[in-house]
Amino acid sequence: MPALLLSTPWSGREAADVQALDKQAALRMVTVFSGAVKGMAFYPASHPAISQPLLELDRSMAALLRRVPSFSWVIVDGALLFDDHLFIAPSAAVVDLVNRMMEKEVGRITFSAGLALDELQGFVRLLSARNNGLDEIRSALKLARIDHIRLLRQDEECAGVHEDGESEGDHREIYGSALGAIRGVCRDIEQGRIPSSAPVIRVVDRMADITMRDPSTLLGLSMIKDYDNYTFTHCVNVGVLAMALGASLGLDISLVRELGIAGQLHDIGKTLVPKQILNKPGKLSSLEFEEIKRHPDLGYTIICQMEGISQRIARVVLGHHVHFNRNGYPDRARTLPLDQMIDIVAVADTYDAVTTVRVYQFPVTPQTALDKLWSMAGTVLDGELVKRFAGMMGKYPVGTLVRLDTNEVAVVYRPNPLDEEAPLVRVLFEADGTLLEAPRDLALVKPDGCRYAGIVGVVDPLLKNIDVGKYVMAEERLSAGC
Repeated sequence: MPALLLSTPWSGREAADVQALDKQAALRMVTVFSGAVKGMAFYPASHPAISQPLLELDRSMAALLRRVPSFSWVIVDGALLFDDHLFIAPSAAVVDLVNRMMEKEVGRITFSAGLALDELQGFVRLLSARNNGLDEIRSALKLARIDHIRLLRQDEECAGVHEDGESEGDHREIYGSALGAIRGVCRDIEQGRIPSSAPVIRVVDRMADITMRDPSTLLGLSMIKDYDNYTFTHCVNVGVLAMALGASLGLDISLVRELGIAGQLHDIGKTLVPKQILNKPGKLSSLEFEEIKRHPDLGYTIICQMEGISQRIARVVLGHHVHFNRNGYPDRARTLPLDQMIDIVAVADTYDAVTTVRVYQFPVTPQTALDKLWSMAGTVLDGELVKRFAGMMGKYPVGTLVRLDTNEVAVVYRPNPLDEEAPLVRVLFEADGTLLEAPRDLALVKPDGCRYAGIVGVVDPLLKNIDVGKYVMAEERLSAGC
């Protein structure tokens, strides 16, 4: 879902001038809302302590909803997910809102376009009342004709079901659940506990089912990047890419599932590496690099103590940096039995790492990342797996920003297995360079051969100030194209 960049506090700029929802803006919105809910218990709606926050919320939410049809706040493993932002170190205001939602069994709050100030005010009042549970709030919303706010119960959210019984089908929710699961594992490690594997296994089971039906379905998730939570997003992305590659190779679901678990847990040993080394912007000293090289061993030791995780997965974690030629690290991984799963995770790990901004590197485009993988084929990476991975990703991998021969600029959000020259794209910029308020989805070539446009080149998203991850996972609205 594309989103808006709102200043903190919002300056009232027009939505056309705003581009992406950053973490500070997301936190500001949640903080103001939480404060209004808390204050409603002490002041009337007309009091400045309530009216002013509500007016700010009305402006900021209206700006966001001019660009997207809806947005949601979701409880994931006891944390709040807003757009791509999982608040893993929440402020007091976020904690208050999460606790209030959980007490009332609310798993998701969805705000949709058309939301009015009086609806927002009415909802804040309902949520602030101590004796109101979810059913009472739902009934009151319906009675008051507050039609642009919807609630899901926590068990409905986990099942991915709307209150009307329809399937949610929200891959972002799955991604948020995966982030929450990895966050829980790392938190347990930092606190000296043996982590629970159940949340990771549960979310990987869901991902594996989807991936087996179509290996490319979840590829867009791997373009979600979060600089502040790199370890978590990187682990989830590697799991997604490893599962997709495994499924494209024809592996059965049990192996695809193990790939997902191994991918999501491959870097958990870094939890025990000093943060100042992990986040060092300059070149590592030899001693610092030796410390980094311990993380596969540390991860292996942790996983061997976790219930429900096989020894094969533990070996993949130990060997994901051993290289195809077995000249990598750690030394003891060089004697591991040859296992294609190790090399699959290594390909996924490398691809996601080079497409992600870090303190010590700029990200490269997905197309350039494939070139990087080819340069490592036969030595660091298995050449046959690189070939299969490149074939799965296509000539223009998901997340590639392209210029069409119409001069429109679009982002690739799904590969086309029938024609790698014609992936499914989401048009972001008109031919005259105007950023679209609502991106337009297109099949460049329809099954009947009808052609809309061709790709003439790749565009650097940094030049367009575009976070492709925001747009790749936008709600799909495929237009005819011809």
